[in-house]
Amino acid sequence: MCASATLSSAQQPASRPGTRISGRVVAAESRQPVVSATVAVESAPLVAITDSMGAYQLTGVPSGPQVLLVRRLGYAATRVQLTVPASGSLTRDIEMARASLRLPSVQVTADAAGRARGELGTASVITREAIANQNAVSLAGVLELLPGIPLSPPGLDNVQQISLRTVPTTSGTAEQLGAFGTLIILDGVPLSNNVNLQSTGTRGEIIAPTSAGGGVDLRRIPAAALERVEVIRGVPSARYGDLTQGAIIVDTRAGIVEPDLLARYDPRTTEASFTGGWAARAGKTAAASLDAATTKLQPGLNDANVWRITATGSHRAVFGSDGEAGAGDGRLTFDTRASLDQLYLQQPEEPDVRPGSYQSDRSGGMRLSERARSGSLTGTHVELTLSLEREWQRTVSQELLLRGASPFTDRLTEGRTVGHFVLGEYPAAVRLSGDPWHVYSRLEAVAAPEWLGGTHALRVGSELRREWNGGPGYQFAIEFPPQVTFNGVNGFDRPRRFDAIPPLATTGLYLDDRFRRSLPAGMALELQAGARVDVLHAGTWWTSGARSTVIEPRLNAQLSPRPWVRLRAGWGTTAKTPSLDALYPAPQYYDVVNVNWFPPDPAERLAVLTTFIRDPTNPKLGFSVGHKSEAGFEVDLGQSGAAMSVTGFHDVITGGVGFAQGTGFILREHFALTDSSVGTGRRPDYIVPAQAVDTVPIFIDRPSNLDRLDSRGVEWTLALPPLRRIDTRVELQGAWVRSAFSNNALDLGARSALFLFQQDSLIRRRPYWLGSLERGERALATGRVIHHEPALGLIITGTVQYFIRENSIQEGATDTLAFAGYVTRNGQLFPVPPEQRGAAQFADLRQRRSGLFNIQQSPLPDWLFSLQVAKAVAGTGRVSFYAFNALDRLGRPATLGRASRIFPRVRFGVELTLPTSALTGLR
Repeated sequence: MCASATLSSAQQPASRPGTRISGRVVAAESRQPVVSATVAVESAPLVAITDSMGAYQLTGVPSGPQVLLVRRLGYAATRVQLTVPASGSLTRDIEMARASLRLPSVQVTADAAGRARGELGTASVITREAIANQNAVSLAGVLELLPGIPLSPPGLDNVQQISLRTVPTTSGTAEQLGAFGTLIILDGVPLSNNVNLQSTGTRGEIIAPTSAGGGVDLRRIPAAALERVEVIRGVPSARYGDLTQGAIIVDTRAGIVEPDLLARYDPRTTEASFTGGWAARAGKTAAASLDAATTKLQPGLNDANVWRITATGSHRAVFGSDGEAGAGDGRLTFDTRASLDQLYLQQPEEPDVRPGSYQSDRSGGMRLSERARSGSLTGTHVELTLSLEREWQRTVSQELLLRGASPFTDRLTEGRTVGHFVLGEYPAAVRLSGDPWHVYSRLEAVAAPEWLGGTHALRVGSELRREWNGGPGYQFAIEFPPQVTFNGVNGFDRPRRFDAIPPLATTGLYLDDRFRRSLPAGMALELQAGARVDVLHAGTWWTSGARSTVIEPRLNAQLSPRPWVRLRAGWGTTAKTPSLDALYPAPQYYDVVNVNWFPPDPAERLAVLTTFIRDPTNPKLGFSVGHKSEAGFEVDLGQSGAAMSVTGFHDVITGGVGFAQGTGFILREHFALTDSSVGTGRRPDYIVPAQAVDTVPIFIDRPSNLDRLDSRGVEWTLALPPLRRIDTRVELQGAWVRSAFSNNALDLGARSALFLFQQDSLIRRRPYWLGSLERGERALATGRVIHHEPALGLIITGTVQYFIRENSIQEGATDTLAFAGYVTRNGQLFPVPPEQRGAAQFADLRQRRSGLFNIQQSPLPDWLFSLQVAKAVAGTGRVSFYAFNALDRLGRPATLGRASRIFPRVRFGVELTLPTSALTGLR
């Protein structure tokens, strides 16, 4: 074997602990050596290049289940699973085929044992091979390979978000909170939704569906551009911040990639994409991708649709490397990424159904990032990451609304005004223009010392973020607001500029170490421990003081009594930054009617209103904190193909941002009129000072750290040994999760009752309640049967997903003695002890609590079946036919309540991927 055969092992000390793996890489069809193939260990930064005989050698490979990833231009990427002993050597020859479907083994699901790159927390790894077999349009479809995620047909129908280890509750708030706390990292740079101000507010604005208040919209990330997805569902290492639920690390296709074209069609979704990567010059590679897709929302009923266009480009330059260009083990490496994405939702007017009503939403973004690394990937190095992201959000919505005669003022400051009356039908047109910006930087140093008889991967780093929204904001004609309800106290909302809202700035510091040590009797121990400090600054720059600070210790441990079994446990704390909308909420307006004189003649009418403005900003608002713990085991029998993992977890989010309804009061003046006769043809004047004054209670929705999300459950995966005679294997996975969403918020009951309380001064008090509780539970199992015919380049995959249990319920005291106290007309709260609530003096307070859904919503157990047939064509190409919910099962509705179908309708489609070389040959 020549000296150039290994790239990484040549730079490693010969005494480095671990195992040596060597062998040959040959072509599956001819058994000829494959020269200059890259052989890498997925879970460790170890890379080798095959020599003229196809030979490779890797040294210092960690023990336990590992995966070798082999690449060569013109060949399908090949993954080899093996169990590595604690020391010694291992020989493994590898076959590569021109088409992945012609390989003896094809990975079409996530790794059963979840081998993460540099992480000990429970994770699943989804490779390019599995992504290509998923028929997914976006990242959301790829994530359906995770345990406990319901299947959906490929498309762009609705906003797509992911909430790890959380199931929906009745209001959906728990799922939204979980999605907001799930971190998405794209090519080493975190994506953020912290300054998305497309909020629907608290008073009923009409806005098109957006991702405000939740996680990143996954429709923005096309599946065709993905190379690898790593989902950390357990406790992530300390280098990851701004999350409470988990982290999803996404790598797009880069480096040398054989150019190919993809086309997809089904009756609702059409997609076309191109991806390719080339060697530019010595030490340099470049790659690009372009994707366009559209989904019809209600074909046959209207012309509503969603469009997506994305474009990405990457460039890698390696200086000082003796290896293959782009291998990334040189003295100085630069990775440059640029991307552009655009989503367009169009719901045109339907004159015969909803005249005057339409919605459109254009959202997109541009991102430029640079990662520079100095030093060896396998040893000590320093890495600097810089990123600039700019988005745009253009939402237009109009709806015809009808209101009765209402006194009106468009005053923008506090004070009294003679207004006028508005009434009748009007077009409520709203325009929302947001321009979120995100500046991110990370400086990280990595060292690999050998202490305490083992190897270490020591990381220390810092992160700086600054985010703001520079858009012109939320705009509408004040006289035609996007709401009709006016009770003479609660005023209409006003337009709001986003560029007047201060930016948010955060700083993160972390230290993390992963320790590996071989123990007697072939055992191995791994520990990953670290701590992170996140600071939300009080000002708009990193030099300002701290508004909120969280210290986040994290620990993962893994013991391998044998190379094929792993016992795992993890515990840690995480934190999530509040959104800009919560840090700086919109002012709340109260337009109190002093005079409401409304005779038949418009010229005689008089409206006098006093405007009060209250700022609901909460200076104490800070991070939401996640407390995560898990324990489980993994068994991986390597070459036999059998694997099993079981993990139990308990995740708790405290201090989740919700709305606390504060109380207060304002003074309402009543004025006498100079002339109250009708028919004069002119309006009267009002007499100052007021003839009477009373107090009016007001209720302020103030963002607060009051929500709690408690999720616990079990995840499991099982890969049975393949039936080699018929080239068939069975993989099973599932999860049982129970989520409880609760808070200690003040609940004043139905809004209609509050309006009456504000209007009628004869109502002296009103009951209030404290806290709410919603529960959701899901038990879901998914089975896949994969039949493979390597000689024919054919894979048939049948998927059955069984909903064992699915329910949600909103719990709350609904008896008439459940009130906690009462609120007076001056906004004061008076608690009533439980033992006194039955007294005669509180008879007016004994009311049933409104707004709670006590009927449990629980569909009966049911299942759906999907089928996919993939065939190799034109070398490395493939054609795939898929049928989602092939039997078109409706899903069995709940015994009470829910009556519509549970499962989406059947969806048939075809996907074709062809290398550009095949198209050239057809000319």
